[in-house]
Amino acid sequence: MATIPFAGCAANNSTQRRPNVVVFMADDIGLGDIGFYHADRTGHDPVVPTPNIDQLIRDGIHFSNAYAPSSLCAPTRFSMLTGNYPYRNSRDKPFGVWLPWNDPGIEPKNTTSARIAQKGGYATAFFGKWGCGGELRNAKTGQPMSEIDLGEFEFEDFESLYKAANYHGFDYALELPRGIQSGPFAFFENGNWMPLEDGSRFGRVGPDQHLVGASLPPHSEVGDSNWNPATVGPLLAAKATEYIRSHTTDNPLQPFFMYYCSQGIHVPHVPSKTFGDKPIAKTTPSSHGDMLAELDAQVGALIDCLKETHSYTDTLFVFTSDNGGLGSRWNSLAEFGHDGTNGLRGAKGAIYEGGARVPFSCTWPTVIASGSESNELVVAHDIVATIAAIADPSSPTDQVMDSLDLLPILSGKSVKESHSVILQQSNKDNSYYAIRRGKWKLIFSGSKRGIDEGLQPIALFDLANNPGEHESLNKVGDAAYQDLVLELSNLYLELRESGRATVVS
Repeated sequence: MATIPFAGCAANNSTQRRPNVVVFMADDIGLGDIGFYHADRTGHDPVVPTPNIDQLIRDGIHFSNAYAPSSLCAPTRFSMLTGNYPYRNSRDKPFGVWLPWNDPGIEPKNTTSARIAQKGGYATAFFGKWGCGGELRNAKTGQPMSEIDLGEFEFEDFESLYKAANYHGFDYALELPRGIQSGPFAFFENGNWMPLEDGSRFGRVGPDQHLVGASLPPHSEVGDSNWNPATVGPLLAAKATEYIRSHTTDNPLQPFFMYYCSQGIHVPHVPSKTFGDKPIAKTTPSSHGDMLAELDAQVGALIDCLKETHSYTDTLFVFTSDNGGLGSRWNSLAEFGHDGTNGLRGAKGAIYEGGARVPFSCTWPTVIASGSESNELVVAHDIVATIAAIADPSSPTDQVMDSLDLLPILSGKSVKESHSVILQQSNKDNSYYAIRRGKWKLIFSGSKRGIDEGLQPIALFDLANNPGEHESLNKVGDAAYQDLVLELSNLYLELRESGRATVVS
Protein backbone atom coordinates (compact mmCIF):
# COMPACT_ATOMS: atom_id res chain seq x y z
CA MET A 1 0.00 0.00 0.00
CA ALA A 2 1.12 3.54 -0.69
CA THR A 3 2.14 5.75 2.17
CA ILE A 4 2.44 9.48 2.62
CA PRO A 5 5.00 11.08 4.92
CA PHE A 6 3.05 12.62 7.77
CA ALA A 7 5.86 14.17 9.77
CA GLY A 8 5.41 17.87 10.23
CA CYS A 9 1.60 17.91 10.37
CA ALA A 10 0.63 20.18 13.24
CA ALA A 11 -2.29 19.88 15.63
CA ASN A 12 -2.78 21.68 18.90
CA ASN A 13 0.68 23.22 18.54
CA SER A 14 2.26 19.77 18.74
CA THR A 15 3.76 17.58 16.06
CA GLN A 16 1.40 14.87 14.90
CA ARG A 17 2.93 12.32 12.56
CA ARG A 18 -0.34 10.97 11.13
CA PRO A 19 -3.74 12.52 10.48
CA ASN A 20 -6.93 12.04 12.38
CA VAL A 21 -9.58 10.22 10.36
CA VAL A 22 -13.30 11.02 10.59
CA VAL A 23 -15.72 8.93 8.55
CA PHE A 24 -19.19 10.44 8.52
CA MET A 25 -21.78 8.04 7.13
CA ALA A 26 -25.26 9.36 6.49
CA ASP A 27 -28.33 7.12 6.31
CA ASP A 28 -30.33 6.94 3.05
CA ILE A 29 -28.64 9.90 1.36
CA GLY A 30 -28.40 9.90 -2.42
CA LEU A 31 -26.52 12.26 -4.67
CA GLY A 32 -29.56 14.46 -5.24
CA ASP A 33 -29.99 15.06 -1.52
CA ILE A 34 -26.84 17.18 -1.60
CA GLY A 35 -27.25 20.74 -2.84
CA PHE A 36 -23.99 20.59 -4.81
CA TYR A 37 -25.21 17.72 -7.00
CA HIS A 38 -28.76 19.03 -7.34
CA ALA A 39 -27.50 22.37 -8.61
CA ASP A 40 -25.01 20.70 -10.94
CA ARG A 41 -27.72 18.51 -12.52
CA THR A 42 -30.63 20.94 -12.66
CA GLY A 43 -29.00 24.38 -12.74
CA HIS A 44 -31.32 25.44 -9.92
CA ASP A 45 -30.91 26.03 -6.20
CA PRO A 46 -31.68 22.99 -4.06
CA VAL A 47 -35.00 22.64 -2.30
CA VAL A 48 -33.06 22.12 0.93
CA PRO A 49 -29.61 23.76 1.05
CA THR A 50 -26.71 21.71 2.45
CA PRO A 51 -24.03 24.38 2.85
CA ASN A 52 -21.71 22.41 5.14
CA ILE A 53 -21.61 19.32 2.93
CA ASP A 54 -21.28 21.48 -0.17
CA GLN A 55 -18.28 23.20 1.40
CA LEU A 56 -16.65 19.84 2.11
CA ILE A 57 -16.99 18.99 -1.57
CA ARG A 58 -15.48 22.31 -2.63
CA ASP A 59 -12.65 22.06 -0.10
CA GLY A 60 -11.54 18.58 -1.12
CA ILE A 61 -12.15 15.85 -3.67
CA HIS A 62 -15.43 14.28 -4.71
CA PHE A 63 -15.80 11.00 -6.56
CA SER A 64 -18.27 10.90 -9.44
CA ASN A 65 -18.35 7.09 -9.62
CA ALA A 66 -18.79 6.15 -5.97
CA TYR A 67 -20.90 3.26 -4.73
CA ALA A 68 -22.12 1.94 -1.42
CA PRO A 69 -21.14 -1.72 -0.93
CA SER A 70 -24.85 -2.58 -1.03
CA SER A 71 -28.13 -0.83 -1.70
CA LEU A 72 -29.25 -1.46 1.87
CA CYS A 73 -28.07 -0.51 5.32
CA ALA A 74 -27.00 -3.62 7.22
CA PRO A 75 -24.82 -5.29 4.56
CA THR A 76 -23.13 -1.95 3.87
CA ARG A 77 -22.28 -1.56 7.55
CA PHE A 78 -20.55 -4.93 7.56
CA SER A 79 -18.49 -3.81 4.57
CA MET A 80 -17.68 -0.40 6.00
CA LEU A 81 -16.06 -2.14 8.98
CA THR A 82 -14.29 -4.94 7.10
CA GLY A 83 -13.43 -3.59 3.65
CA ASN A 84 -15.12 -6.62 2.10
CA TYR A 85 -18.29 -7.12 0.12
CA PRO A 86 -21.20 -8.52 2.15
CA TYR A 87 -20.95 -11.96 0.56
CA ARG A 88 -17.73 -12.50 2.54
CA ASN A 89 -19.69 -12.50 5.79
CA SER A 90 -18.51 -15.59 7.67
CA ARG A 91 -22.06 -16.43 8.75
CA ASP A 92 -23.20 -16.42 5.12
CA LYS A 93 -25.30 -13.32 5.62
CA PRO A 94 -24.79 -11.46 2.33
CA PHE A 95 -27.85 -9.34 3.08
CA GLY A 96 -26.63 -8.14 6.45
CA VAL A 97 -27.13 -8.89 10.12
CA TRP A 98 -30.09 -6.80 11.24
CA LEU A 99 -30.80 -7.92 14.80
CA PRO A 100 -28.62 -6.56 17.64
CA TRP A 101 -28.35 -9.98 19.28
CA ASN A 102 -27.02 -11.85 16.22
CA ASP A 103 -23.41 -12.65 15.38
CA PRO A 104 -22.35 -10.01 12.82
CA GLY A 105 -20.23 -12.54 10.92
CA ILE A 106 -17.07 -10.47 11.11
CA GLU A 107 -14.94 -13.15 12.72
CA PRO A 108 -12.86 -15.16 12.07
CA LYS A 109 -12.35 -14.18 8.43
CA ASN A 110 -12.47 -10.39 8.69
CA THR A 111 -10.74 -7.67 10.64
CA THR A 112 -12.14 -4.17 11.18
CA SER A 113 -11.04 -0.64 10.44
CA ALA A 114 -11.02 0.11 14.17
CA ARG A 115 -8.74 -2.81 14.99
CA ILE A 116 -6.36 -1.75 12.23
CA ALA A 117 -6.32 1.82 13.55
CA GLN A 118 -5.82 0.61 17.13
CA LYS A 119 -2.86 -1.50 16.09
CA GLY A 120 -1.36 1.59 14.49
CA GLY A 121 -1.62 3.55 17.74
CA TYR A 122 -4.86 5.41 17.05
CA ALA A 123 -7.58 6.16 19.58
CA THR A 124 -10.86 4.90 18.12
CA ALA A 125 -14.44 6.06 18.67
CA PHE A 126 -17.85 5.16 17.28
CA PHE A 127 -21.02 7.26 17.33
CA GLY A 128 -24.50 6.48 16.07
CA LYS A 129 -26.27 3.66 14.29
CA TRP A 130 -24.38 0.38 14.57
CA GLY A 131 -26.66 -1.88 12.52
CA CYS A 132 -24.23 -4.79 12.47
CA GLY A 133 -25.34 -7.34 15.05
CA GLY A 134 -23.86 -7.86 18.50
CA GLU A 135 -24.89 -9.28 21.83
CA LEU A 136 -27.64 -7.66 23.89
CA ARG A 137 -28.76 -9.18 27.16
CA ASN A 138 -30.03 -8.37 30.62
CA ALA A 139 -26.89 -8.32 32.72
CA LYS A 140 -28.87 -9.11 35.88
CA THR A 141 -30.10 -12.43 34.55
CA GLY A 142 -27.82 -13.08 31.61
CA GLN A 143 -30.92 -13.53 29.47
CA PRO A 144 -30.39 -12.45 25.85
CA MET A 145 -32.92 -10.06 24.40
CA SER A 146 -33.79 -12.63 21.74
CA GLU A 147 -35.27 -14.85 24.48
CA ILE A 148 -37.29 -12.18 26.28
CA ASP A 149 -41.06 -12.47 25.82
CA LEU A 150 -41.95 -8.89 24.91
CA GLY A 151 -45.59 -9.67 25.67
CA GLU A 152 -44.67 -10.08 29.32
CA PHE A 153 -41.79 -7.61 29.52
CA GLU A 154 -42.79 -4.73 31.78
CA PHE A 155 -40.89 -1.57 32.69
CA GLU A 156 -38.21 -2.39 35.19
CA ASP A 157 -34.73 -1.45 36.23
CA PHE A 158 -32.51 -2.78 33.51
CA GLU A 159 -28.82 -3.44 33.22
CA SER A 160 -27.35 -4.45 29.92
CA LEU A 161 -24.20 -5.54 28.18
CA TYR A 162 -23.92 -4.75 24.49
CA LYS A 163 -21.12 -6.52 22.69
CA ALA A 164 -20.71 -4.62 19.45
CA ALA A 165 -18.53 -1.61 18.60
CA ASN A 166 -16.22 -1.85 21.62
CA TYR A 167 -15.62 -5.51 20.97
CA HIS A 168 -14.71 -4.84 17.36
CA GLY A 169 -12.01 -2.28 18.10
CA PHE A 170 -13.56 0.98 19.23
CA ASP A 171 -12.16 2.34 22.49
CA TYR A 172 -15.25 4.47 22.99
CA ALA A 173 -18.70 3.80 21.59
CA LEU A 174 -22.08 5.52 21.79
CA GLU A 175 -24.40 3.22 19.90
CA LEU A 176 -27.94 2.96 18.67
CA PRO A 177 -28.19 -0.78 17.94
CA ARG A 178 -30.54 -0.33 14.96
CA GLY A 179 -30.80 3.41 14.65
CA ILE A 180 -34.11 5.21 15.15
CA GLN A 181 -36.30 2.88 13.07
CA SER A 182 -36.26 -0.29 15.18
CA GLY A 183 -35.69 -1.27 18.79
CA PRO A 184 -34.14 -1.31 21.19
CA PHE A 185 -34.82 2.42 21.24
CA ALA A 186 -31.98 3.35 23.53
CA PHE A 187 -28.38 4.52 23.61
CA PHE A 188 -25.61 2.20 24.75
CA GLU A 189 -22.39 3.81 25.94
CA ASN A 190 -19.41 1.48 26.02
CA GLY A 191 -21.74 -1.50 26.15
CA ASN A 192 -24.10 -0.27 28.84
CA TRP A 193 -27.54 1.25 28.54
CA MET A 194 -27.26 5.03 28.90
CA PRO A 195 -30.49 6.42 30.44
CA LEU A 196 -31.66 9.53 28.62
CA GLU A 197 -32.97 11.14 31.80
CA ASP A 198 -32.72 10.55 35.54
CA GLY A 199 -36.14 8.93 35.57
CA SER A 200 -35.61 6.71 32.56
CA ARG A 201 -36.62 3.07 32.72
CA PHE A 202 -35.93 0.32 30.22
CA GLY A 203 -39.00 -1.50 28.98
CA ARG A 204 -41.61 -1.71 26.27
CA VAL A 205 -42.20 1.42 24.22
CA GLY A 206 -44.46 2.21 21.31
CA PRO A 207 -45.18 4.87 18.70
CA ASP A 208 -48.24 6.26 20.44
CA GLN A 209 -46.18 8.26 22.92
CA HIS A 210 -42.60 7.58 21.93
CA LEU A 211 -42.46 8.56 18.26
CA VAL A 212 -40.77 5.39 17.04
CA GLY A 213 -42.52 5.21 13.69
CA ALA A 214 -46.12 4.71 12.72
CA SER A 215 -45.37 1.33 11.14
CA LEU A 216 -44.64 -0.25 14.53
CA PRO A 217 -47.50 -1.48 16.75
CA PRO A 218 -47.74 0.17 20.19
CA HIS A 219 -45.39 -1.32 22.78
CA SER A 220 -43.93 -3.78 20.27
CA GLU A 221 -40.32 -2.84 21.00
CA VAL A 222 -38.14 -2.17 24.03
CA GLY A 223 -36.17 0.92 24.88
CA ASP A 224 -35.76 3.97 27.08
CA SER A 225 -39.00 5.30 28.54
CA ASN A 226 -37.88 8.82 27.59
CA TRP A 227 -37.01 7.93 24.00
CA ASN A 228 -37.58 10.68 21.46
CA PRO A 229 -35.88 10.47 18.04
CA ALA A 230 -35.94 14.27 17.75
CA THR A 231 -33.14 14.40 20.34
CA VAL A 232 -30.88 11.83 18.68
CA GLY A 233 -28.97 14.04 16.22
CA PRO A 234 -28.11 16.81 18.68
CA LEU A 235 -27.06 14.24 21.29
CA LEU A 236 -24.79 12.35 18.88
CA ALA A 237 -23.12 15.54 17.67
CA ALA A 238 -22.68 16.85 21.22
CA LYS A 239 -21.03 13.62 22.34
CA ALA A 240 -18.80 13.50 19.25
CA THR A 241 -17.62 17.10 19.63
CA GLU A 242 -17.06 16.48 23.34
CA TYR A 243 -14.87 13.54 22.39
CA ILE A 244 -12.84 15.63 19.92
CA ARG A 245 -12.28 18.40 22.47
CA SER A 246 -11.31 16.08 25.31
CA HIS A 247 -9.05 13.91 23.18
CA THR A 248 -7.19 16.78 21.56
CA THR A 249 -6.66 18.31 25.00
CA ASP A 250 -5.70 15.17 26.90
CA ASN A 251 -3.85 13.32 24.13
CA PRO A 252 -2.70 15.92 21.60
CA LEU A 253 -0.04 13.68 20.07
CA GLN A 254 -2.27 10.66 19.54
CA PRO A 255 -4.34 10.69 16.34
CA PHE A 256 -7.92 9.43 16.48
CA PHE A 257 -10.23 7.55 14.16
CA MET A 258 -13.91 8.47 14.50
CA TYR A 259 -16.66 6.56 12.73
CA TYR A 260 -19.83 8.66 12.94
CA CYS A 261 -23.04 7.05 11.67
CA SER A 262 -25.81 9.61 11.62
CA GLN A 263 -29.48 8.73 12.07
CA GLY A 264 -30.35 11.18 9.28
CA ILE A 265 -32.27 10.84 7.14
CA HIS A 266 -33.79 7.43 7.87
CA VAL A 267 -37.48 7.38 8.75
CA PRO A 268 -39.19 8.28 10.99
CA HIS A 269 -38.50 11.86 9.95
CA VAL A 270 -38.61 13.54 13.35
CA PRO A 271 -36.28 16.54 13.21
CA SER A 272 -34.95 18.35 16.23
CA LYS A 273 -36.58 21.68 17.04
CA THR A 274 -33.19 23.35 17.02
CA PHE A 275 -29.60 22.30 16.51
CA GLY A 276 -27.48 24.51 18.71
CA ASP A 277 -28.80 27.97 17.90
CA LYS A 278 -30.00 26.93 14.43
CA PRO A 279 -33.77 26.32 13.96
CA ILE A 280 -34.46 22.99 12.25
CA ALA A 281 -38.07 21.79 12.53
CA LYS A 282 -40.47 23.46 10.08
CA THR A 283 -37.71 25.35 8.27
CA THR A 284 -38.22 23.40 5.02
CA PRO A 285 -41.31 22.22 3.11
CA SER A 286 -41.52 18.91 5.03
CA SER A 287 -40.06 16.92 7.90
CA HIS A 288 -38.02 15.03 5.30
CA GLY A 289 -36.39 18.32 4.33
CA ASP A 290 -35.92 19.26 7.98
CA MET A 291 -33.95 16.05 8.48
CA LEU A 292 -31.70 16.99 5.56
CA ALA A 293 -31.08 20.33 7.23
CA GLU A 294 -30.30 18.60 10.51
CA LEU A 295 -27.91 16.17 8.81
CA ASP A 296 -26.02 19.10 7.30
CA ALA A 297 -25.92 20.76 10.72
CA GLN A 298 -24.33 17.62 12.19
CA VAL A 299 -21.59 17.75 9.57
CA GLY A 300 -21.08 21.44 10.34
CA ALA A 301 -20.82 20.79 14.08
CA LEU A 302 -18.02 18.25 13.61
CA ILE A 303 -16.15 20.46 11.14
CA ASP A 304 -16.45 23.51 13.40
CA CYS A 305 -15.15 21.52 16.36
CA LEU A 306 -12.17 20.23 14.38
CA LYS A 307 -11.34 23.79 13.38
CA GLU A 308 -11.78 25.12 16.92
CA THR A 309 -9.36 22.49 18.24
CA HIS A 310 -6.88 23.21 15.44
CA SER A 311 -7.35 19.64 14.19
CA TYR A 312 -9.08 20.20 10.87
CA THR A 313 -5.96 20.83 8.81
CA ASP A 314 -4.56 17.43 9.69
CA THR A 315 -7.78 15.43 9.54
CA LEU A 316 -8.96 13.25 6.70
CA PHE A 317 -12.72 13.85 6.74
CA VAL A 318 -14.85 11.49 4.63
CA PHE A 319 -18.54 11.98 3.91
CA THR A 320 -20.65 9.23 2.37
CA SER A 321 -23.91 7.26 2.75
CA ASP A 322 -24.92 3.66 3.44
CA ASN A 323 -27.04 3.40 0.27
CA GLY A 324 -28.80 5.49 -2.34
CA GLY A 325 -31.57 8.00 -1.78
CA LEU A 326 -35.17 7.43 -0.75
CA GLY A 327 -37.78 6.39 -3.29
CA SER A 328 -41.13 8.01 -3.94
CA ARG A 329 -42.78 6.44 -0.90
CA TRP A 330 -40.67 8.50 1.49
CA ASN A 331 -39.73 11.48 -0.68
CA SER A 332 -42.18 14.11 0.54
CA LEU A 333 -40.05 16.74 -1.22
CA ALA A 334 -40.71 15.35 -4.70
CA GLU A 335 -43.48 17.83 -5.46
CA PHE A 336 -41.00 20.65 -4.87
CA GLY A 337 -38.51 19.27 -7.39
CA HIS A 338 -36.30 17.26 -5.01
CA ASP A 339 -34.94 13.93 -6.28
CA GLY A 340 -32.61 12.17 -3.86
CA THR A 341 -31.35 9.81 -6.56
CA ASN A 342 -30.36 12.74 -8.79
CA GLY A 343 -32.20 11.45 -11.83
CA LEU A 344 -30.87 7.90 -11.62
CA ARG A 345 -33.11 4.85 -11.96
CA GLY A 346 -34.20 3.12 -8.78
CA ALA A 347 -33.67 4.10 -5.16
CA LYS A 348 -32.64 2.58 -1.84
CA GLY A 349 -32.88 -1.21 -2.07
CA ALA A 350 -32.77 -1.39 -5.87
CA ILE A 351 -30.12 -2.95 -8.09
CA TYR A 352 -30.16 0.11 -10.34
CA GLU A 353 -27.77 3.02 -9.95
CA GLY A 354 -30.12 4.98 -7.70
CA GLY A 355 -29.87 2.20 -5.12
CA ALA A 356 -26.12 2.29 -4.60
CA ARG A 357 -24.63 5.46 -6.12
CA VAL A 358 -23.75 7.71 -3.21
CA PRO A 359 -21.89 10.92 -2.44
CA PHE A 360 -18.28 10.28 -1.46
CA SER A 361 -16.07 13.24 -0.70
CA CYS A 362 -12.82 13.68 1.21
CA THR A 363 -11.10 16.70 2.69
CA TRP A 364 -7.57 16.84 4.08
CA PRO A 365 -6.14 20.33 3.63
CA THR A 366 -2.48 19.36 3.87
CA VAL A 367 -2.80 16.64 1.21
CA ILE A 368 -5.91 17.01 -0.96
CA ALA A 369 -6.17 19.85 -3.48
CA SER A 370 -9.43 21.77 -3.10
CA GLY A 371 -11.99 21.51 -5.89
CA SER A 372 -10.72 18.12 -7.05
CA GLU A 373 -12.82 15.49 -8.78
CA SER A 374 -12.08 11.85 -9.56
CA ASN A 375 -13.83 9.54 -12.02
CA GLU A 376 -12.17 6.49 -10.49
CA LEU A 377 -14.58 3.70 -9.58
CA VAL A 378 -14.66 3.56 -5.79
CA VAL A 379 -16.69 1.86 -3.09
CA ALA A 380 -17.34 3.46 0.28
CA HIS A 381 -15.59 0.58 2.06
CA ASP A 382 -12.35 1.71 0.41
CA ILE A 383 -11.89 3.70 3.58
CA VAL A 384 -10.72 0.49 5.32
CA ALA A 385 -7.64 0.00 3.11
CA THR A 386 -7.03 3.74 3.27
CA ILE A 387 -7.02 3.68 7.07
CA ALA A 388 -4.65 0.71 6.95
CA ALA A 389 -2.28 2.65 4.68
CA ILE A 390 -2.34 5.60 7.07
CA ALA A 391 -2.33 3.86 10.45
CA ASP A 392 -0.55 0.56 9.88
CA PRO A 393 0.95 0.07 6.39
CA SER A 394 2.40 -3.27 7.50
CA SER A 395 -1.02 -4.74 8.28
CA PRO A 396 -1.81 -7.93 6.33
CA THR A 397 -4.07 -7.49 3.32
CA ASP A 398 -5.52 -10.99 3.12
CA GLN A 399 -8.49 -10.02 5.31
CA VAL A 400 -9.30 -6.82 3.41
CA MET A 401 -9.96 -8.05 -0.11
CA ASP A 402 -12.29 -5.57 -1.77
CA SER A 403 -10.99 -2.25 -0.45
CA LEU A 404 -8.87 0.15 -2.48
CA ASP A 405 -6.24 2.34 -0.83
CA LEU A 406 -7.29 5.83 -1.87
CA LEU A 407 -4.14 7.63 -0.73
CA PRO A 408 -2.60 7.88 -4.22
CA ILE A 409 -5.80 9.42 -5.57
CA LEU A 410 -6.17 11.78 -2.63
CA SER A 411 -2.61 13.02 -3.02
CA GLY A 412 -2.75 13.34 -6.80
CA LYS A 413 -0.29 10.52 -7.45
CA SER A 414 -0.50 7.86 -10.14
CA VAL A 415 -2.90 5.04 -9.34
CA LYS A 416 -1.30 1.59 -9.27
CA GLU A 417 -4.29 -0.29 -7.89
CA SER A 418 -7.92 -0.08 -8.92
CA HIS A 419 -11.26 -1.79 -8.77
CA SER A 420 -11.24 -4.14 -11.74
CA VAL A 421 -14.96 -4.53 -11.16
CA ILE A 422 -17.69 -3.20 -8.89
CA LEU A 423 -20.13 -5.76 -7.47
CA GLN A 424 -23.63 -4.86 -6.37
CA GLN A 425 -26.59 -6.56 -4.74
CA SER A 426 -30.15 -5.51 -4.06
CA ASN A 427 -32.33 -6.12 -1.04
CA LYS A 428 -33.00 -9.40 0.69
CA ASP A 429 -36.53 -9.92 -0.62
CA ASN A 430 -35.85 -9.38 -4.33
CA SER A 431 -32.52 -10.97 -5.12
CA TYR A 432 -30.71 -9.13 -7.88
CA TYR A 433 -26.98 -8.80 -8.46
CA ALA A 434 -24.76 -6.81 -10.76
CA ILE A 435 -21.19 -6.52 -11.94
CA ARG A 436 -19.76 -3.33 -13.41
CA ARG A 437 -16.55 -3.34 -15.41
CA GLY A 438 -15.61 -0.06 -17.01
CA LYS A 439 -18.73 1.39 -18.55
CA TRP A 440 -20.63 -1.91 -18.75
CA LYS A 441 -23.03 -3.12 -16.07
CA LEU A 442 -24.63 -6.59 -16.20
CA ILE A 443 -27.60 -7.30 -13.92
CA PHE A 444 -28.73 -10.77 -12.85
CA SER A 445 -31.70 -12.20 -11.08
CA GLY A 446 -31.02 -15.19 -8.86
CA SER A 447 -31.12 -16.78 -5.45
CA LYS A 448 -30.17 -14.99 -2.28
CA ARG A 449 -26.59 -16.22 -2.60
CA GLY A 450 -26.42 -15.34 -6.27
CA ILE A 451 -24.07 -18.17 -7.28
CA ASP A 452 -26.28 -21.14 -8.14
CA GLU A 453 -27.60 -22.31 -11.50
CA GLY A 454 -30.58 -19.98 -11.25
CA LEU A 455 -28.47 -16.90 -12.00
CA GLN A 456 -30.02 -15.20 -15.02
CA PRO A 457 -28.72 -12.10 -16.87
CA ILE A 458 -31.59 -9.66 -17.31
CA ALA A 459 -29.96 -6.36 -18.31
CA LEU A 460 -26.77 -5.02 -19.86
CA PHE A 461 -26.33 -1.26 -19.73
CA ASP A 462 -23.68 1.04 -21.15
CA LEU A 463 -23.46 3.52 -18.26
CA ALA A 464 -21.37 5.97 -20.25
CA ASN A 465 -24.18 6.47 -22.77
CA ASN A 466 -27.14 5.29 -20.70
CA PRO A 467 -26.57 6.36 -17.08
CA GLY A 468 -30.32 6.27 -16.49
CA GLU A 469 -30.41 2.54 -17.35
CA HIS A 470 -33.31 2.95 -19.76
CA GLU A 471 -34.75 -0.39 -20.83
CA SER A 472 -34.97 0.74 -24.44
CA LEU A 473 -31.16 0.62 -24.45
CA ASN A 474 -30.87 -2.72 -22.64
CA LYS A 475 -28.36 -4.77 -24.67
CA VAL A 476 -28.71 -8.10 -22.85
CA GLY A 477 -30.63 -9.72 -25.70
CA ASP A 478 -28.64 -8.23 -28.58
CA ALA A 479 -26.64 -10.80 -30.54
CA ALA A 480 -23.69 -8.43 -30.84
CA TYR A 481 -23.24 -8.39 -27.06
CA GLN A 482 -23.59 -12.07 -26.17
CA ASP A 483 -19.85 -12.61 -25.81
CA LEU A 484 -19.71 -9.70 -23.34
CA VAL A 485 -22.70 -11.04 -21.40
CA LEU A 486 -21.05 -14.44 -21.13
CA GLU A 487 -17.68 -12.95 -20.19
CA LEU A 488 -19.13 -10.78 -17.40
CA SER A 489 -21.34 -13.62 -16.17
CA ASN A 490 -18.39 -15.97 -15.90
CA LEU A 491 -16.28 -13.31 -14.21
CA TYR A 492 -18.97 -12.65 -11.62
CA LEU A 493 -19.38 -16.37 -10.89
CA GLU A 494 -15.61 -16.90 -10.72
CA LEU A 495 -15.18 -14.05 -8.24
CA ARG A 496 -17.96 -15.34 -6.01
CA GLU A 497 -16.94 -18.98 -6.14
CA SER A 498 -13.17 -18.50 -5.85
CA GLY A 499 -13.36 -15.87 -3.14
CA ARG A 500 -10.39 -14.02 -4.63
CA ALA A 501 -9.82 -10.31 -4.12
CA THR A 502 -11.54 -7.82 -6.41
CA VAL A 503 -8.90 -5.07 -6.12
CA VAL A 504 -5.99 -5.51 -8.52
CA SER A 505 -2.60 -3.85 -8.97
